[in-house]
Amino acid sequence: MKLEQARGFLKEGPIRAYHEEILLGALRLAEADAALGRLDDVRLENIHETVSEILEDVASHEINEEGGAGDGQVAKGKVVNIDARELGKPVFCVPGLGRLDDCVALIVADALKREGYNARVSGADTEVDAGNAETVCVCFLEEVSEARAAFTVRKLSRKVATADVIICALGSKADQLGKNVGPRSLEALIAAVAKRAMGKTRQEQ
Repeated sequence: MKLEQARGFLKEGPIRAYHEEILLGALRLAEADAALGRLDDVRLENIHETVSEILEDVASHEINEEGGAGDGQVAKGKVVNIDARELGKPVFCVPGLGRLDDCVALIVADALKREGYNARVSGADTEVDAGNAETVCVCFLEEVSEARAAFTVRKLSRKVATADVIICALGSKADQLGKNVGPRSLEALIAAVAKRAMGKTRQEQ
């Protein structure tokens, strides 16, 4: 996972594909190594720093490209403009219990921001407990059972009764999971957040 590789990929493909195929793909391989005890704390921390730096550097690179596009043209498919969704309550992206889930939360938050949502990573219960969230996305890279997913939803729903809780099982294969776990891709996750947001808007009207 390197910035040069990201820039090369983004010349041909969309950022969401890079998130899904490259970043999450690399994390899935790392998760397999972690499950076998092949990654120590230093390597896990390096992976987190690398993912964070790539996301920041890609965003900075896109802004620089847009600034040089000229004639008010925006570089294709990059950073979205502010819209009404960014002014609402945040979507909290919370890591699951896995050692690489914090990396997944960073990617999910970045993907949602690009869709115009006020998304942020939160590892602290205090923010969630304060009732500031409209949606809580719990991000898992390791395999998630239906029982564990249901327990996580119940636990968070007691803390934030007004928020929707979405289990993001982004590391597991479809045939490993039950039907009720949650989105298994970024595309499905974004669609789920959009559906929940639309439902809340209709209720408020």
